[in-house]
Amino acid sequence: MDIFDTRTMLEAVEQIPSARRFLMVTFFNGGVPRTFATKTVDIDIVKGQRKMAPFVHPRLPGSVVLRDGYRTDTYTPPYIQPKIETTAELILKRAAGDNPYATRSPLERAGAQLGKDLADLDDQITRREEWMCAQALTTGQVQVVGEGVDDTIDFLMATDHKLTLTTDKWDAAGSDPLGDLRAWKRKIARDSGRTANVAVLSGEAVDAFQANEMVMKQLNTRRVDLGLILPQELPDGVTYLGYLNDPGIDLYAYDEWYLDDNGDEQPMIAAGGLILGATNTRNAMLYGAIQDLEAIESGLVEAARFPKSWVTQEPSARWLKLQSAPLAGLLEPDAFLYAKVV
Repeated sequence: MDIFDTRTMLEAVEQIPSARRFLMVTFFNGGVPRTFATKTVDIDIVKGQRKMAPFVHPRLPGSVVLRDGYRTDTYTPPYIQPKIETTAELILKRAAGDNPYATRSPLERAGAQLGKDLADLDDQITRREEWMCAQALTTGQVQVVGEGVDDTIDFLMATDHKLTLTTDKWDAAGSDPLGDLRAWKRKIARDSGRTANVAVLSGEAVDAFQANEMVMKQLNTRRVDLGLILPQELPDGVTYLGYLNDPGIDLYAYDEWYLDDNGDEQPMIAAGGLILGATNTRNAMLYGAIQDLEAIESGLVEAARFPKSWVTQEPSARWLKLQSAPLAGLLEPDAFLYAKVV
């Protein structure tokens, strides 16, 4: 078996545990990929209205009602193809953590190195996907800036669903975080018909929420009716803070960072921000076609990941590349609200 065969590598990628993707799994249909065999993705958006059937006299003809229309949005998922080089020197010498007295053949070392490289490239793509989810949920847009590309994918999130508190910030005396959550949940229900049931908070927002006098007072006096804050740590930098019966929301803290283009660490959710949204929307991770001749010829053009490997003769090196065309499809932007509360 050739360890560098495309299908063999693809099976290996599918078995790799994913990097942190809490936002993707929570708000984008569990992170289940929807793949397409085209460069662009067409999505039909049907926005219903709360119509009531009109009254009419029983002896008169029935009332004609208009059908709900729809609009088709076309998106071009951005392309990602990180690659990494492997040289003979890397294969022939002992890898980090290896027993210096153990004897492994160069082919065994090559297989182990392939697995590490595939996992590394897949982690980088997954982190970019999670970043796209965070950008879509907090700004309603995804800025696609890189080599030869400078574009903005706009999901048309309403301005009043992107808030910055200037007064009554959660760390200020007299602020009412629970009242804010109730009002924002009602706003989402009115604008989208969805019921917001999850709030994801940055570390600063969590600190302000838990230290707020109004919150602590209501939790202490109405513990049975209001709910209970009982932090439980979950995998992937997620902490479950508890459930609030009023207003009926699960609270999570999300501690995850990424390196920006300048090499500086940035929080996945901006400091002092929170995302409130519904988990039962039509949002999905959308994947465009793999734009590679080998993918087309092998029938794997419609895939979330496509690995590729080749050798250069001079200088001698093997290259490994992982390709993907992902897009965090925020198909129901009115079902979400971002607020900077600190």
